[in-house]
Amino acid sequence: MRFAFLRSVSLVVALLWSADARPLDIVRLPAGTGVAALAVEADGTAWFSAQFSGAVGSVSPSGEVSLHEFPSRGTQPLGLALHPDGSTWAADFSGERLGRVGSDGNLTEVQLSKPGGEPTGLAVAADGAVWFTLPAAGRVGRRASDGTVREYELPEGSSPTGIAIGGDGAAWVVERRGNRIVRILPDGGLSAWPIPSPNAQPDAVALAPDGSVWVTLPNVSRLAHVSPDGTLKEYPVENSPLGLAVAKDGGVWFGAPTARRLGRLDPSTGKTAWTALPEAPVALASGPDGSVWVALGDGDKLGKVPPRR
Repeated sequence: MRFAFLRSVSLVVALLWSADARPLDIVRLPAGTGVAALAVEADGTAWFSAQFSGAVGSVSPSGEVSLHEFPSRGTQPLGLALHPDGSTWAADFSGERLGRVGSDGNLTEVQLSKPGGEPTGLAVAADGAVWFTLPAAGRVGRRASDGTVREYELPEGSSPTGIAIGGDGAAWVVERRGNRIVRILPDGGLSAWPIPSPNAQPDAVALAPDGSVWVTLPNVSRLAHVSPDGTLKEYPVENSPLGLAVAKDGGVWFGAPTARRLGRLDPSTGKTAWTALPEAPVALASGPDGSVWVALGDGDKLGKVPPRR
């Protein structure tokens, strides 16, 4: 089955957010989905990569779930991003390829020329270029809108994973083993910020509305921030952060799996407010309305935290 539609019913669970009671909409996905990454369209449609079922899926604003399977078997889609042309792209870790879901719902596989990279993170620039990380090869790739691919070498053993694209088209990449935050220009220009905390194992990366960059440092229970002027600062948090999203109000959301809750760091105060969850969070994304989507448990449920009022 290459293309299937599945339906689910949205359930509402009353949870606490800080001192206020706030509802959390839960969408149940097919068993074995295994959400690895999320992205939200302007109309509120939430897209996700389904690493355990080898598919890319979406949840419409009405709660309808659609799955678009990779034609090949043995796939493991991880990184996911929305393209300006309305398509959705995913990085297939196991299959050494990219996947593209067009507006017609068909998933097309895009083979990579060099094997052994294990594509993991993926992001799309405003010009349509698709960037992806290749941690096993210590490289970052960029597929231009005309289909040509260029790869950028990073130090051996750096293991680039998370990636996000700035408004200027530059890629921001975290080196999990290199312990750096790296900015790569399309022409190959590179700048790097070593992370002060040793062996921080940076993971997720996200851009804020002001153009600054946030990164999770799960091995030291911190968040890192690179300001527009290039200053790097670390913020301690109570739990090891997993997943990252910056809402349109500038609030920095992150998951705390061991505590089963979401944290929201207010950069202006350095304080964190918490949202309790029914299961551990595994991936996050912010919506255009200020909401935050989160994958829960084994990745078979999605939760939506309403915008702050």
